[in-house]
Amino acid sequence: MLIAYLDEFGHVGPYVSPQHKKYNDHPVFGYAGFVLPASNARQMGASFKRAKTELFKTEIAASKNPHQWERKGSEYFTTGSITKRPEQVRVFKALLKTLYELDGQLFYYGDEKLRGTLKQTGVDSSEITQRAMRETVNRLCTHADKRSRDLLILTDSITDKTRQEVVAGMYAHIFNRSKRELGRPEMLRVVEAPLHIESKLNSGIQFADWICALTARLAYWQLVPDSDFTWASEKFSDTLRGHFTYESKIHRPSGRDINTSELLDEGAARYKPGTLGDIAKIPSGFYDALRQGGTGGSQVADP
Repeated sequence: MLIAYLDEFGHVGPYVSPQHKKYNDHPVFGYAGFVLPASNARQMGASFKRAKTELFKTEIAASKNPHQWERKGSEYFTTGSITKRPEQVRVFKALLKTLYELDGQLFYYGDEKLRGTLKQTGVDSSEITQRAMRETVNRLCTHADKRSRDLLILTDSITDKTRQEVVAGMYAHIFNRSKRELGRPEMLRVVEAPLHIESKLNSGIQFADWICALTARLAYWQLVPDSDFTWASEKFSDTLRGHFTYESKIHRPSGRDINTSELLDEGAARYKPGTLGDIAKIPSGFYDALRQGGTGGSQVADP
């Protein structure tokens, strides 16, 4: 059996542009983490806990609940933290190498959101979450089927109301897609709808959170001109490249999809070859601005 440890990356709310007063968080929402044989999961968790304890010894010792202390990926992978604490780069790379030695791979799936407010796009956060989770499950099932393994998916806990909605939706999705007439036998690989676990209690989920944070920086760097996250590729591409599952992807409504290790390549977020945007060299962001009628704070990038 394979176990996939996942967390959310990006942001589930509307996105317009970095300059917008309210909707400026992240252009993508999705799930990322890692998948490995169940027989190696405890060893990976122990390696992560040992590395975390050594790296943040002072903070953990000072906490009220040291066994539940965690460093969130959003804090670990800030520009300042990565620049000032090179040991964090070293430790994370060492953890990735341990993962690979344990026959593990990295995974991500995200949807680039339509630029605009909820009123402009008509797509709410529930639909964004459900769509990303459905495709995440589909792709992980395909990965498991290729390896002739069953699959268990673990993900970070969310609010109870949202969890109930997501789990109910996933049970229905898995059941419907597993029907013989649809020809989707890979869906039989997943043994349950994704199970939600408190990250403070599980080292695997904490490691997935770190992977998510770096994935979020890479996706932002790809899709937002003049991003200051160039370090995400410069410092980590040598250790990440070639270790994403074949099914890893960021789906884009207008531009070319970003697949597997392309996430690390400068300029990967370009138009699909042969399309008008590619042939005419239309500036990034043009279609988003056009879709909004030139309103909402979206800026068309220079060519």
